[in-house]
Amino acid sequence: MALGPFMEARTEQSVRASASLGRAASESLSDYLDHAVQELSASVARTGLAFVALGSYGRRELCRHSDIDIMLLASREFSDGVHAVLYPLWDTGVKVGHSVRTVEQAVESGRANVETLTSLLDARLVSGDAELFERFIQARRKLVSRERKHMAADLRQRYAALCAAEPWQLGEPDLKNGRGALRSLQSARWIEQADAIADGEDLAPLSPALSKAYDTLLRARNALHALTDRPNDRLLGAYLGEVATILGSDRQRCMREVLEAMRVVDAEAMRVLGPQESSASSFFGFLRGRAKPTDADEDMTELERLRALLRTAEAGGLDPLPRTPWLDRLLPEWDVLRSLPHIAPFHLHPVDVHAWRTVVEARRAIVEDLEQTATPLAASELPDHDELLLCALLHDIGKGHEGDHSTVGAVIAERFAARAGLGAEAQQRLSDVVEHHLVLPTVATRRDIADERVVREVAEMAGDARTLRLLYLVAVADARASGPDVWSAWKAQLMRTLYLRALNYLEAEGDPENALERLTLESVEALAGRIEHGAVEQHLRVLPASYLLSTSPEEIGDHIELIERASGGTAVDHDKVGDLDRLTIVTADRPGILSLVAGTLAVHNVAVLGGSAFTRDDGIAIEVMYVADGLAHGIDERRWARVAEAVPQALAGTFPIDERLAETRSAYASMMQPAPIATTVAVDNVGSDLYSIVEVTAADRLGLLYAITHALHSLSLDIHVAKVDTIGREVVDAFYVRRENGRRVEAPDEIERLRQRVTEAVRALDADFAG
Repeated sequence: MALGPFMEARTEQSVRASASLGRAASESLSDYLDHAVQELSASVARTGLAFVALGSYGRRELCRHSDIDIMLLASREFSDGVHAVLYPLWDTGVKVGHSVRTVEQAVESGRANVETLTSLLDARLVSGDAELFERFIQARRKLVSRERKHMAADLRQRYAALCAAEPWQLGEPDLKNGRGALRSLQSARWIEQADAIADGEDLAPLSPALSKAYDTLLRARNALHALTDRPNDRLLGAYLGEVATILGSDRQRCMREVLEAMRVVDAEAMRVLGPQESSASSFFGFLRGRAKPTDADEDMTELERLRALLRTAEAGGLDPLPRTPWLDRLLPEWDVLRSLPHIAPFHLHPVDVHAWRTVVEARRAIVEDLEQTATPLAASELPDHDELLLCALLHDIGKGHEGDHSTVGAVIAERFAARAGLGAEAQQRLSDVVEHHLVLPTVATRRDIADERVVREVAEMAGDARTLRLLYLVAVADARASGPDVWSAWKAQLMRTLYLRALNYLEAEGDPENALERLTLESVEALAGRIEHGAVEQHLRVLPASYLLSTSPEEIGDHIELIERASGGTAVDHDKVGDLDRLTIVTADRPGILSLVAGTLAVHNVAVLGGSAFTRDDGIAIEVMYVADGLAHGIDERRWARVAEAVPQALAGTFPIDERLAETRSAYASMMQPAPIATTVAVDNVGSDLYSIVEVTAADRLGLLYAITHALHSLSLDIHVAKVDTIGREVVDAFYVRRENGRRVEAPDEIERLRQRVTEAVRALDADFAG
C-alpha cells in the first residue's frame, strides 16, 4: 500500500521514547507523504497535470494530525487524478483539503482570498508536470507583486486582533494558533516570503534563535499529537507531564522551553507584523515600547526607572520585563520567574506574566471600584502608589525557589529594598506585604470573619492601617490577575468585609466594646422609622456579638421582619447582593439545618458559596447562604419558587432529598465527572477558641456540601459557620463545628473517626453516581 509508510510514521508509538520530534520529524513525515503521492499519481502522470503541496505540507511542516492541503494543478479537467490520489487519502480518515485549478484559476483564487494566497506562497511540486508548475510559479510572482501590500495589511490586522484577544501569555498555550505560536511565525514569514518572491530572491533562513524556537514548538506539537492521538494543539497542564516524558524532559523545563520559544516568535511577529514607522498604531507602538525598557535617561536611578515602568504598566509583549543591564543589577531575582510555569492549575499565566498583570490590576484598583471592593478609597489613603506597585510586582518573587514562596519572597523583597536604597520602614513594609499577601484571601474564604479573634489576629498581623491597605489592594489585584477561577463577586465581598473589620479594629485601637456600642447605635438609627428601636435592641441582645459585627443594619432589619413573618415556623427569603444571590432562612433551631438545606439546594442545582448561622437565645436560627447557579445560567424565578417551597418541607422531614438528588445527578451525568483530586480532611483546634475547624479539600461535584454536612451531622456535630472556597475544579470547605454539648473535637480517636466518616461520605457520593 502506497500510504502504508506514511500512516505508520504518523502513528508510530516508539516516538514516545524519542526526543527528536521537531523539524526533522515533520520533514520526514512530509517526505513519506511525498513518496505516497508520487506512487499513487504514477498511473495518471501526464503533461498538463501536477500535484502540488500547499500550506504546512508545502512547507514540509506536517505534524501527526495536521490537515493535508493538496492542489491538483491542471491544464484541463482530470477527474482520474482525484480518484488516484485523493480517494486513497480519504479512505485513511486523514483530513484532506484539496482543490483542482488551472494556473489562471489558482491566481484568481489567490487574488480573491488572502488565506488562499498565503497557501500558494508555500506551493511545492510533489509530482507531475514540472513545466506547468513553473508556469504557475511565474504567474504567482506577478500575483504576489500586485497583492503583497494588501496581504500584509490583512495579516497585520489579524495579528493585532490576536494580540487584543490574547494580551497576556497563557500558561496553557495553543501551539498552533495562539499568540507566538507556529501560525504567528508563519504569518511573519509570509510577508518576508512575498517580498522575496516579488523581488525574485530566495527567502532568508531563520535566525538561530527563531530556528530553535520553531523546532521547540514543532517538537511539543508532535508530542502532544502523539499523546492524544488527535489534532489537539493546546498544551494543557493535564497533558504536560506525559508530553515532557515523550520529549525526555520534565514538566517545568518542558513548559518553560515552550513559553520562551513563543516569546521569541512573538517578538519576531511584532517586528514584522507591526505597522511601518510611518503609520504606527498606538496599539503596536505601545507593544514595541513595552518590549524594550531602556537606559535612555542617565539621570534616573535604577529604582526610578523601574517605578516609571510600573506607573505605566499595561499588557504588551509576551515577555513583560525583557532583560536589560539595569534591571539585572536592580532585580536579578526576576530571572528565576521568567517563563516559569505555575504549579497551581487555576493560574492563567506564567509567574512573571502573572506578577506583571498584578501590577496592572493594582493600577486599575486605584481608580476603578469593581465588585464593590472600595479599592479606590483604600488607595486614596496611601501616601503614594509607587509602594503599592512594587508590592504587586514582587508579591510572588519567591516562586521557583525551595520552600514556601511567601516566606522566601519576603527575604528576597528585603534584599531588593536594601539594594534599591529604600528606608528601613519601607523595607519592612515591602517584606511584610510579600510574606503575608495570601492572608486576607485565605482567611476570608476559609475562616469565620465574624469571629473577633480572627479579625484581631489579621489586624495584629498587619500591624498598622497602611500595611493593611497594601495587603488588601495587592490581594485584590493578585486574585484578579489569577483568573476567573480565583476571583468572584462572592470572594470580593468576603475580602472587603474582613479588610474593613480589621481596619475598624486598628482604628478603634483594639477596643471591641467601643465597636459594639457604635454598631448598635448605628443599627438603631439606620432602622428608625422602619422598626421600633426597642425591637432592634432586643434582637441584638439575644444574639452573639459576632452577628452585630458581621451584619449590616439593613440586613438586621430584614431578619427581624423575616422572623415576624415566620411566626414560629420557617420563612425563606431570596435577594441579590450586587451580583450575588443570597438565601436567608429563619426557622426553629435544630441539628442538621445546613445539611438539609444544602441537600435541597443541590437537588435544584443551586451551589452554596458560603454562609453563616446565628441562633438567638430564644431558639430562633438565622441561616444566611450565598449561592450560585450550578449550571452557570442564572437562577430564574420559577426555580427560586421551587426552592422556597422545598426548603420548609426538607426542614420538616417531608422532602425526599436523597431520592431527588440521585435523579438530579443522573440527569446531569455528563457534567458530573469529578477531577482527579484526592479528598483530604484536616481538623484545626488552634484557629478558634470555641470551635474545631474542619477543612475538607476535594474535587468539586454536585452534592458535595450535602455529603460532608450530612456526615458531620451523623457525628452529632453542630455547624456554626460553613465556608466554601472553589478554585477551578477544587473545593476547600471549612466548617466551624462543636458537639451538641458544646465540646470541640479534640481526642485523636474522635478526629480520626471524623476524617473517615467525611472521606467515606464523599467516596459514597461517587459510588452512588457510578452505580
